[in-house]
Amino acid sequence: MKVVGINTSPREVSNCKIALEKALEAAEAEGAEIQLIDSNKLNISACQGDNYCKAHEGKCAIDDDMTQIYQAIEEADGIIFSIPVYFFDINAQMKLIIDRLYSYFQSSYMEKFASKKVSFILSQGTPDPEAFKAGLEIQFNAFKFLGFQTVDLVVLTDNNVPGAINDKEDQLAQAAEVGKNIL
Repeated sequence: MKVVGINTSPREVSNCKIALEKALEAAEAEGAEIQLIDSNKLNISACQGDNYCKAHEGKCAIDDDMTQIYQAIEEADGIIFSIPVYFFDINAQMKLIIDRLYSYFQSSYMEKFASKKVSFILSQGTPDPEAFKAGLEIQFNAFKFLGFQTVDLVVLTDNNVPGAINDKEDQLAQAAEVGKNIL
């Protein structure tokens, strides 16, 4: 089993990345092969809405670093996204990825995704875990729409300060559970 973790936070000492690393460690301890991708370090353009992908069986016309994420998703059995919540919603880096996954819609890839699991680990500064949950669930459901098995949507709160999660054993334990559940 292969689990890929995709960190979308731009911060160097990212609470998201720390949580993702904890999830991947847990998956690896259970026997999974793991891979971590930092999407902020990649050059990913916005979807151009040209529908090239519809005429080319899910292949996007844009030749950029999103190809690394496509390949990782296609090879993985489980995918964990770590995402900061910026101003009521997922950050722009994650939104770029979701928009570019449109290329998979109405392609043969969707049949292959039925066996793949997806989880979200979100980190936000706000202490209320329900504050933005409705909008976050909409983003999460994009993966269900593409045929993936959606597993965990975990919101880690009160993490506005970089590295704050290191002192929160309960949140690190939640992240580890995500890693176990993705198997």
